Amino acid sequence: MTTATETTYFSHMNPNCAIATERTAARRADYRSWISALPPLDEDFDVACQRLVAKLGLGPKVIMESCAALHRLTQLPGLKNLQETLYLLDMRALLAIDRALTKLGTLAADKLAFIDAALVDFLTPTRPNQNFPTPAQIGRKVRDICRVIDKTVAFRDTRPKDTYTMTETGERASLELTTDSATGIILHQFIKDAAKEHNISTPEALKKLISGAIQPSATVILHTYQATDIPNAPTFVQGHEWTAADLPATRTRDLSAEPLESDSYVASELIRKFVEGRDGTCRALGCTRPAWQCQMDHRINYAEGGPTHPRNLASLCQHHHNMKTDGRAHYIMDPITGDVVWLFEDGTWAMTEPSGPLAPKTKRWAQTVAQKITADQKRAHDKAQQLKKELDEDARTPEPSTPQDNSTEDTEDIPF
Repeated sequence: MTTATETTYFSHMNPNCAIATERTAARRADYRSWISALPPLDEDFDVACQRLVAKLGLGPKVIMESCAALHRLTQLPGLKNLQETLYLLDMRALLAIDRALTKLGTLAADKLAFIDAALVDFLTPTRPNQNFPTPAQIGRKVRDICRVIDKTVAFRDTRPKDTYTMTETGERASLELTTDSATGIILHQFIKDAAKEHNISTPEALKKLISGAIQPSATVILHTYQATDIPNAPTFVQGHEWTAADLPATRTRDLSAEPLESDSYVASELIRKFVEGRDGTCRALGCTRPAWQCQMDHRINYAEGGPTHPRNLASLCQHHHNMKTDGRAHYIMDPITGDVVWLFEDGTWAMTEPSGPLAPKTKRWAQTVAQKITADQKRAHDKAQQLKKELDEDARTPEPSTPQDNSTEDTEDIPF
């Protein structure tokens, strides 16, 4: 008796889907056309640019960035082979990779090899009909890797560029504050805490806080995730992604194992943070809404006996939660891995994997990065120790003097 093994592939390359097949052919054709037009590195750029503007009908900036992204693949042979085998990346994804790596400048061979292996692992399908990451998610993954490799590089200008606008239409008014992500998260948490404390809505809480009718709480809680069993593990900060910094904490929760089931419909803080840490984002296909801004959806309705437990909970944004509640969308979930399979009315399906810091694949990535850092540090330390030893030995050994020829035939050799 023999059993057939299902081929692994991303949903945007589904061989049984006519649209996916056509899109794969389009990516292949686009990639090959760019490769055939790619100028050599020693060609005059202005001349090459003018030639390609005429042939491709694109602007100079697009051509320059696209050529740089394609030349980048020559430094990432594993990724290049994966692309030329599956043609899974379009130009937007290739640009996202190159833009992040460009921030690191010229990279040593070992760093490029590490990045290459990490990207191949990230972009290799492991299941049939697996959801493919968006260009934004690919760029975020590359930046996550780069932040740990080089802590001296900033990928975004985080200097304050706050703006405030007020719009009034005669009936309604709109107040808008634009600030950095960290400040926005903290202010948002102040508003949520005030609304909860006074049992009022968040808009009402904001109005009362600004007018001074109520006072904000003394502190807010910033949720972070960091593995305790991995040396030099990176830290995931809600709203800020990964950082190499070891952020101090005044209170910790053990999320190394699933929390116990709750008797209530409302998920406890411990359960919610576990699910958020596992999911990373809304679990709907292509949705990038952060999990901590989503709702906890009972896959099997609580009224029908579905438990309030991570194995029956998924992070869904308001829009996709409404779709599921209305019966317009259906999914099933693997209770062990947290993988979600969405079922569509035309009989097709697609899978999404959890992407948060507690997701199995992300934990493996964090461990790989941590091991890489530890290995680099140990190698540098060993080399420094060896150099010190060699310098000390050289200092203790006197330089040999030039011997003088005072010998005669009957004189014995002097033993010093």
